[in-house]
Amino acid sequence: MNKIIITAVIAAAFVLPVHGENLADLQAISKQLDVRKKELDNREKAVRQKEDRLKALEDNLIQKEIDIRKMQEAVNARLKEIKVQEDANLDKLAKDYNSAKAKSAAQVIVKMDLDKAVQLFQRLPSMTAGKILSAMGTLDPAFAAKISEKLTPEKIQGVQN
Repeated sequence: MNKIIITAVIAAAFVLPVHGENLADLQAISKQLDVRKKELDNREKAVRQKEDRLKALEDNLIQKEIDIRKMQEAVNARLKEIKVQEDANLDKLAKDYNSAKAKSAAQVIVKMDLDKAVQLFQRLPSMTAGKILSAMGTLDPAFAAKISEKLTPEKIQGVQN
């Protein structure tokens, strides 16, 4: 755009009769155009620098997103490993409680975390679970009731009140 203006000014200088004031006007316009060109060049340089910084930041963010996804995958994999190990431990514990006396098992289970106790009862055979719950009823009836509530489905599909 600036080249067009400069070309127009130069062409006008040759076509128009050269008078002192016209020449001065042309020189003033030429100086203004030079100043404006320098300003635009400086702005273009600044914009290019900002674009470069933004691109670097964007690349940095993309790399961080990739790193976060990798960490997330590693955490999920580790959680799966922990879940598998926890399930194996609960299965072994259920096997141990299945062979223990109900009263002895009840004394230990009443001190367990409620969710862990429920998971344990889900792995026990019904007969063993019933005996242990019965023994727990004498030790801590509220805890035994909570376990029973957690083991009971809230709604049975197809059955309405």
